[in-house]
Amino acid sequence: MSNKDNKIKKMNKIKAMIEGFCRNHLNNEYKGYAIKLFNTLSRKRRIDISRGKEEIWAASIVYVIARLNFLFDKADKNYITADEVCDFFQTKKSTVGNKATQIEKECKLSIGAAGYCRKEITDELTFYCTAKGFIVPKSMVQDIVFEVVNEMDSEEIRWFEEELRKNKEQKVLEKQQKRTEINRKTAEDKKKKREDVDGKQLSF
Repeated sequence: MSNKDNKIKKMNKIKAMIEGFCRNHLNNEYKGYAIKLFNTLSRKRRIDISRGKEEIWAASIVYVIARLNFLFDKADKNYITADEVCDFFQTKKSTVGNKATQIEKECKLSIGAAGYCRKEITDELTFYCTAKGFIVPKSMVQDIVFEVVNEMDSEEIRWFEEELRKNKEQKVLEKQQKRTEINRKTAEDKKKKREDVDGKQLSF
């Protein structure tokens, strides 16, 4: 088998693994995001997803999409755990987490990345600057907003600016809190696993 044929075979295997996970644990929307990320990575020159274990690449791509969409947050209706992802692909969480971070850096992805996140997440975390210098969330960008702004007096404008500032700060705070909770849960899981391992070793 030529190198090209081998590469195609590995790429198809990674794609099939991603589709398999989404079929069992997620839905077509998230599968679309994951396949889009897979296709983006397949075109990268500085990163070759045909090298290394297919399971790690597939798990890492799913991990990125889950992280960008807050799927590791128990409050999300599509909640999954990092362990579920790694157990499905039979990979180590630390390896997958590191690879996911590498993918995010290479593709310049962050929470709210258009095309990889739900529309409501993207809209809440995308801001525009109006002609008058107002910072407006994408979810609020409608013609009526600009009409209201044009009719405001100076005090109303200051109030409007303050409300927008509070809105932006609240979104950033919520994002930080969710990230902190994910990190806390991950640390607790690691600690519990260490304790389980230590307990088993002491029982011998």
